[in-house]
Formats: sequence, structure tokens, C-alpha cells
Amino acid sequence: MKKRGSIILIAGTVMIILAASIAYSIIPREQGTDGDFFPSPESLFDNVSDKITIDAGNVYTFSHTVNAAKVHLMWGVHIVNYKPDDNVGILISNIFGDKFGSFVEGDPIFIKSFDVSKADTYNFNVENKGKESITVVMLFTENPEKSKALTDPNSPFVKNIIPLAEAGFLLIVGIIVVIAGVVLSVMDWRKGKNQSSRYI
Repeated sequence: MKKRGSIILIAGTVMIILAASIAYSIIPREQGTDGDFFPSPESLFDNVSDKITIDAGNVYTFSHTVNAAKVHLMWGVHIVNYKPDDNVGILISNIFGDKFGSFVEGDPIFIKSFDVSKADTYNFNVENKGKESITVVMLFTENPEKSKALTDPNSPFVKNIIPLAEAGFLLIVGIIVVIAGVVLSVMDWRKGKNQSSRYI
């Protein structure tokens, strides 16, 4: 009888055990800390503004200067004291009045990006369209693929989230391999049984 099903089943089990070991080695190490296992939205950006309170119906302008041309700028608005009825409008312009986008959002965090063609100062006019005051921070990262969150080996994203994602991927693959191993084992068992019955 062929043993391919058993071999695949063992390989899948090893993957699952390895994934569990990776997850176990990460999570207990972070218990008892200040809750920084999962990175905050702010930790994923290189530049974070101060917390600003905007009353209902008012507008606050955040500015960000890009010193180089052909830069991919990722930006976000985070309502840190979010309530279900909160709503903001964001209008992007430069010092010359050129418009680069207008958005209305009702989520606690909103992230977008656009390509900057030339060095310039960009204004992000955030309007509180809700009925109560909100506290917001503005988030900026130029060329996000080179951000500190991805390049700093001590960042929560690199230390925790990436290994945890790898463990999750390995777990999923392991489960699929185990299922395939079980199916092949059953097929091999039935095939071996049929071959044995021919000689009776």
C-alpha cells in the first residue's frame, strides 16, 4: 500500500505544530506590556500630528510639506474618540489653491494616498460634519514601502504582526495539507483493499 497520504498528513501536522509554536513564542512574550502588541494606526506612519479637537461644523487645516518630486504620499485621518455618528470631510489643496481630492467619511480611521508630482506644501482641511466635537490626528508617510514601520526591526509591526501573519499562513497551508493527506490516505486504503480482494 502506498504511504503518500500518511507522508502528506505528517507534513501538514508538522506545519500546524510549527505555526502554533511561532504564535506561542510571540504572544506570551508580550503579555503584561502596555498593550502595544498590535500597532496603533499612528505607529504605521512616519509623521503624526498633535491631537486636535474640532467642534461641530468647524474646520481645521493640517499641512504637510513634501520636499521632493515624484513621491508617493500616504495620509490618514484618525478620530481618536470616535462615536458612531461622527463624520468628517477632507479637502486637499496646495498653497496655490489647486485641489487634489475631496472626501467625506464616517469611519474612525480613513487612509488614502496619491502621487506628488513636485515639491509642495499640501493642506488637508478637515471639517467636522457631525453633531459633537471630535479629536483627530493627521498621519503622513512618504513612500510608505520605506516607512519606519516596515524597515525598523524593533517596530511592533515587524516584531509581532509579520511573524503572526506568517504563522497564520503556515497554519492555513498546514490544515489544507492535512485534509489532502487524509483524503489520499483513504484513497490509498481503499485501493489497497480492492487489490487485496482480487487475490482472494
